[in-house]
Amino acid sequence: MKNKHLRRIILLGTLVLVCLLVVQIYWFRRAFDVAERQFDHSVQIALRKVADSVSKNAEVKKMSSSFFFVATNASLNDEMLDGLIRQEFSKRSLMIDYELGVYNAADDTLVYGNYVEATRRLAAEAAEHRRSAAERNFAVYFPGKQSYVAAQLDIWIFSTIILLLMMGFFAYAIASLLREQKFAELKNDFINNMTHEFKTPVTNIRIAGEILQNKIPDPASQVYINILLKENERLRQKIDQVLSGSSAEYLKSPVQEPMDVHRLIEDCAEAFQLKVQQRNGTLQLEFNATNASILGDKDLLLQAITNVIDNAEKYALQSPRIVIRTRDYGNQLEIDVIDNGIGIAPHLCQKVFEKFFRVSSGNVHTVKGFGLGLSFVKHVIQVHRGEVNLFSELNKGTEVKIILPKA
Repeated sequence: MKNKHLRRIILLGTLVLVCLLVVQIYWFRRAFDVAERQFDHSVQIALRKVADSVSKNAEVKKMSSSFFFVATNASLNDEMLDGLIRQEFSKRSLMIDYELGVYNAADDTLVYGNYVEATRRLAAEAAEHRRSAAERNFAVYFPGKQSYVAAQLDIWIFSTIILLLMMGFFAYAIASLLREQKFAELKNDFINNMTHEFKTPVTNIRIAGEILQNKIPDPASQVYINILLKENERLRQKIDQVLSGSSAEYLKSPVQEPMDVHRLIEDCAEAFQLKVQQRNGTLQLEFNATNASILGDKDLLLQAITNVIDNAEKYALQSPRIVIRTRDYGNQLEIDVIDNGIGIAPHLCQKVFEKFFRVSSGNVHTVKGFGLGLSFVKHVIQVHRGEVNLFSELNKGTEVKIILPKA
């Protein structure tokens, strides 16, 4: 993935998650405010009921978020007042701990204070009046109001936790992606450096072999020199294959030039005719397309089609029968490469296009390779705005279908 494209994904993803978090916080705050107003309303109604039962001109005031003051200017029975408050709270399902304070109306001194648990059982009857009969007021304070109100918003808390988990997962995924991209870049750099370093000795071996071939006319020696040159060429091809496979994903766009696909296929097939004939096989060309002109990169398409034919030849264990067929497909051109090889299981037909994937029998690969050929083919066809598919069955051969847009 390109760095610019990755940065854009990270930026957009972060922006979306931040917007979701801001919206979530906004609505959570709105819901909390509504729940708090409902709580305050229930408390004020309950305290009004208590105040009316002890005084005709009582006044209920909310002094702060958690502190409510009731001016009664009446004589109060402290324990009975506590019981009345708890009864009214229980009627309205206000199961919350509170602190009750009773004050002298004249000087606001505290004459009674009690911390009341929401789960404490009601007294069977009020205790005897143990305070003086002076005029008094009372106040109720809720030390755990914020937690109590927040607990009523369980669905909002749950959704907020889920959103935070999503943000954490997104951050983890981005960190993993960046780490994987770094490893991929290191791997490709290593492959590129390795293949380029190998090319120099391979070239020197070829030059030395050609010199020996010209200077030593002995037929017996020529056999070994030919083997040397042949294996050196095979090594060069493998190096090119690894290099092309590792660099294919960095191709921005192919060179657009007109070409005749039929001529391109003939050039590819020519390199395999002798090899197929030596194995008592056939390579048949069937050009049924009326218009085989396309726009594309000749070198890339030549390598891609060569890879497909090479697979068809390699995986035919005996007497390969290869057919390369073209036909018109609307405004597109279809290229079919059909062989009589060993085939693969249908559920693996798409996995063969993955990089470094190879079908094996146990731990043994019957045909040597790097698993880069079809990965390179797929990338080349995709950058040409085409598509490639593979259809196969075990022991029944394989068909590779390539579709490219016409010029």
